[in-house]
Amino acid sequence: MGGKRGFTLAELLIVVTVFAITFAMLTPFINKMRERADIIKCSANVRLLSLALHMYAADHDDAFPPDLGSLYPGYVKEEKVFDCPASKLIGTAAMSDYEYVSGLSESSEPAEVIIYDRAGNHNNLGRNVVRVNGSVEWVRSTEGKPR
Repeated sequence: MGGKRGFTLAELLIVVTVFAITFAMLTPFINKMRERADIIKCSANVRLLSLALHMYAADHDDAFPPDLGSLYPGYVKEEKVFDCPASKLIGTAAMSDYEYVSGLSESSEPAEVIIYDRAGNHNNLGRNVVRVNGSVEWVRSTEGKPR
């Protein structure tokens, strides 16, 4: 019995179909994980900005800078920190992907929001928020400025 063994067309179609169905079932999960990774990267960016704000305040009589761009390059070494990975635009020190509330200082209310994601950065799921006390948290989407 020295006949050739190979795949029949039916067997090949079944295998391709199984792979296609598996891929279709995993695609939403992969997209969800990609969104979550962007939220975590963005959280790390705003955490670095928070640290830079507090270093700036320590050097300037507890006053925060007039804008986020003032932190670069003295307190933030890499400009990519101003870029939210979930944003469609590339954030820079001059035009950050994060909103900044100027006029606050170290003596402001600790729970006051000082930095937050621009609207739409995370498909309106929510925003990363930095408070004056340095805490970073994820706030589910609401209309307007986060509280």
